Amino acid sequence: MKIFLAFVKILLSLLAIFILSQNSGQFVDITIFNNTFPDVNLLGVIFINLTLGAVIGGVFMAFLVLQTRSEVKTLRNKNRQLLSELESLRNISVDEIPEEADLPQLSAPEFKPESELKGSLDG
Repeated sequence: MKIFLAFVKILLSLLAIFILSQNSGQFVDITIFNNTFPDVNLLGVIFINLTLGAVIGGVFMAFLVLQTRSEVKTLRNKNRQLLSELESLRNISVDEIPEEADLPQLSAPEFKPESELKGSLDG
């Protein structure tokens, strides 16, 4: 896989060099916020745009990596806390488990036959 990725990078680099060599003698006019820069080399414009794009992408990627690392740290702490709680529950002795008489009793809901339910819905 690494060889394939290296091959793709080499092909992209060769393609970029070919495109840049085709446009090396071109000059363009650039307007940025009402400021006009006449006769700017297109090769320079392409390099500046690629550099700015890489820097901005790197900044956004750095924020994403920092956010992800913070989330991983939070989840690791929570996992560690849950593991310690699980270990403490595993180590409870039989004497500490409450008896059934001490537990609260839950009552089941009343059962009504379908005939009574249909009658109450109709009327």
